[in-house]
Amino acid sequence: MSSTIEMGMADYWGMIRRRKWMVLGIVLSSMAVSVILCVVLPKNYRSSATVLVEGQKISTSYVKSGVEGTTDGRLNAIQQTVMSRTSLTKVAEQFGLIVPEMSPLEREQAIQNMRQKAKITKMRLGHLKGADTTEGFTLTFDHSDPVIAMKVTEVLAAQFIEQDLQFREQVLEGTSGFLEQELRSEELRLEEQERAISDFRTKYMGELPQQMEANLRSLDRLQMDVNAARDNIQSAMNRVAILEKQVSDATSSVGAQGQTPSDSTNQGRGRDPLITRLAELERTLTTLSAEYRETYPDILQTRQEIEAVKSQLAAKYGVSKDEVTPGSANLIDPMVRDLMRQRDEAKNEVGVLKERLRRLLDQIKQYEGRVERTPVREQELMILVRDYDNMQKNYQSLLDKRLNARLAENLEKRQKGEQFRILDPANLPVTPESPNQLAILLGGLVVGCGLGGGSAVAAELLRPALRREEEVESLLGVPVLAGIPAFNTLLGAREKIAAASSPPLGSNKRSFLLSYREKDKADAVPETQLAEKALPSAVSWNVIAKWWPNSMITEQYRVAATRLALMSREREHSVALITSSVMGEGKSTTTINLGHVFAQGLDKKTLIIDCDFKRPAVGRYLGVASKPGLSDYWKGTCDIDACLHRVDEIPLWVLPAGTGSEQMFELSRIRQLEELLHEVRPRFDQILLDAPPVFPLADVNFLSRLADAIVFVILAGKTNREVVEKALKALRPQCQVGIILAGMESASIPHYQYHYDDRHADRYVTGR
Repeated sequence: MSSTIEMGMADYWGMIRRRKWMVLGIVLSSMAVSVILCVVLPKNYRSSATVLVEGQKISTSYVKSGVEGTTDGRLNAIQQTVMSRTSLTKVAEQFGLIVPEMSPLEREQAIQNMRQKAKITKMRLGHLKGADTTEGFTLTFDHSDPVIAMKVTEVLAAQFIEQDLQFREQVLEGTSGFLEQELRSEELRLEEQERAISDFRTKYMGELPQQMEANLRSLDRLQMDVNAARDNIQSAMNRVAILEKQVSDATSSVGAQGQTPSDSTNQGRGRDPLITRLAELERTLTTLSAEYRETYPDILQTRQEIEAVKSQLAAKYGVSKDEVTPGSANLIDPMVRDLMRQRDEAKNEVGVLKERLRRLLDQIKQYEGRVERTPVREQELMILVRDYDNMQKNYQSLLDKRLNARLAENLEKRQKGEQFRILDPANLPVTPESPNQLAILLGGLVVGCGLGGGSAVAAELLRPALRREEEVESLLGVPVLAGIPAFNTLLGAREKIAAASSPPLGSNKRSFLLSYREKDKADAVPETQLAEKALPSAVSWNVIAKWWPNSMITEQYRVAATRLALMSREREHSVALITSSVMGEGKSTTTINLGHVFAQGLDKKTLIIDCDFKRPAVGRYLGVASKPGLSDYWKGTCDIDACLHRVDEIPLWVLPAGTGSEQMFELSRIRQLEELLHEVRPRFDQILLDAPPVFPLADVNFLSRLADAIVFVILAGKTNREVVEKALKALRPQCQVGIILAGMESASIPHYQYHYDDRHADRYVTGR
């Protein structure tokens, strides 16, 4: 079940049309307020002055203006100054708008009023030249006194011109002073940059770009020195190898002396006898040690002799006692020692040459580093030089700007630059500017229409009602049997004729035809009791199906009856219960019209049972007697055939509620009513139960169990949607339910339903 439905403009217009009197009242009230405002509001006079912005009198090709920015920006800045509290206070005190007796709050309020009343309108004429610039402005001031308005406008316009001159003078003087200061600062920065370049050249001397060629030549020279040093080292090393060979050959004879006595004699010539003696003692000690212990006397004596010989050799060759051994190099003869000296000198020369080679290689590495770092230094120096060039250009630019600033200052002093000039002085207003009566009246009309329409829509939305068949099916999910138009859509002007020709009903001259649409009334009869047998013919006006059989309303009742018959086609003798949410929705009128259609249009024997015991109305509407009825049958005073009343000559019977029916229905009567239906069902094709509304009674909850179908009547546009939903929920039907939407407006009815012939009703009305 959907909870919302899309609404269109026609729906909103219908809401406004239904609440037309409320909308009209709000519009008239708004217009009345507008008229009162036109009379009550104080009158204000407006004085205006036009100020023209004159361009520079000397061509900008020769001398440029020293005041940059647009005229709009300068005008806004001047406006802030002129409209400041200090400036407006002086003007207000001058013309008596502020008096000393005023409190600070009143003075502040007076200043705020002046700001609101003073307005500036810019004149943009530049679009004629292809640009959108301000060529002037209009200054206006509103006041209740036209003279004060004119004088205040004159003063404010003069202040604009004065502030413009002061603004231009301050800008030019400030520009000149700023350029002088920047020029001095730029000069200091330029000198500082020169010192930075000089320090850089000093710090990285040898790595500068212009020294690249010298470094490369030095690298070539050092490379040749390295090659020569390597050759010298190789030569010295060869000499060392030769001397090493000679020393080795000379010292090899030392080991040969201890091999055999003959070899020692042949090869030991020229050698020291002490060395020979020491070798012999060493061999003797070795032999004794192998045979005897260390404490053996010969071993001890041999050791003493060895020590004595070592002491002599040490004293002879100038070495320590521990260095004396039979094959020691220190005990070599002078010839060998000379060879060893030459070898050592050659080794020292090799070391010197290697050191020189290392120094040369270090120098090469140093020069190579310089060459490698030269691009970096070149980049760093380029940055310094570039900054220096930029500073020079900036310095020259500042010199040119200072010259231009002095020219612009001289231009303003001679009043040849752009300036404000009063084109139209302040005028003395004659007619009041406000209030604008036409705008107030139109505004009141628009506001009234808006408030009225909004109020009408809000009133409809706050109390939503069902008006169209598609709304019912979409929101409630229950099929609609038919939509019954309001009866006044059928009668129109003929209602007056019928009302005038009908018998008077007390003091009320309205037709019964319209009375069923009033929710607050249960029926349309007067307070005086009608006769039981002879009712006035006016009560039959609710039976539209009788008097307008070809009307649009009757046709919709036929549609409802046909669909109801289709709903109950499975039962040969069906029982339909007709009810509504609350009282006054037209369920009884719907019941009698459906009964008439079933009897006359569908040719079915139809019985209408008035089960609304609290407010029975079926008998009165159809013009039949109220007794004997259902209550009399239950009391046993008469049988069922005596309680059935036939209507006209058609197969339609009515079982009225009877006398005292408002006290007859109890829950225990449900069983009796069920037995009665079982008795009369075979005798009729269609039985209609006119049940009471769902609220506030509980009768219909029990009566619904006796029906094969339930017809739920909703008064279009009147019954609250929530009430209908609660009623359907409380009803909890166990059979099929159909809805009849009664009292529909013409806007909710399709156009093709308006073409039915109702000449039968015309003849009836004119014939009466």
